Amino acid sequence: MGLFDWFSALSKGDEKTAAANSQSGAIQEEGVVHGLDFVAAIEAHRKWKERLSAYVAGTSAEKLDHATICRDDQCALGKWIYKEGTQFVGHSPTFHQVKAKHAEFHVTAAQIVEKVQTGNKAEASTMLHEGAFSKSSRDVQSLISKLYMETKGL
Repeated sequence: MGLFDWFSALSKGDEKTAAANSQSGAIQEEGVVHGLDFVAAIEAHRKWKERLSAYVAGTSAEKLDHATICRDDQCALGKWIYKEGTQFVGHSPTFHQVKAKHAEFHVTAAQIVEKVQTGNKAEASTMLHEGAFSKSSRDVQSLISKLYMETKGL
C-alpha cells in the first residue's frame, strides 16, 4: 500500500487498513505539501489516544496540562493551519472542516485530562474510547487525508 492508498483508506474512515499498513512499514513516501507533513500530522494526532489512554489508566509519567492541550495552535498541524494552510488552501471547504474538527479534537483531549485531574476517570475513559474524543480523532484523521488528496489533485 502506497501513500495514496493510505490516505484514501483514512479519508474513508478505514482506520484498520491504514493502521495495518502504517505499522507494517508500507508507508515510506513523504507526504509534505505546502510545508506540512500530512503523514506526521495524522500520526501525531493518532498517538494522542495512546497518550491519553495511559494518562487515564494512571500509567503515564507525563504531566499533561489541559490549558495547553486545548489550544489548537500549539502542534505542528495547528501552527500550519493558522499560517501556511490559510495562505495556500484557506479557500477550501475541507480546510475549514479540518480547522474546526482539529479545534474540537484539542478541546475534547483537554476535557479528558481535566476529568482525570478532578478524579473522574470513568467519564474520561468513556470520552476517550466511545465519546467525543473518539469521534473527533477519527474525523481529524479523515479530513487531513481528504485535504492531502485535494492539495495533490487526487
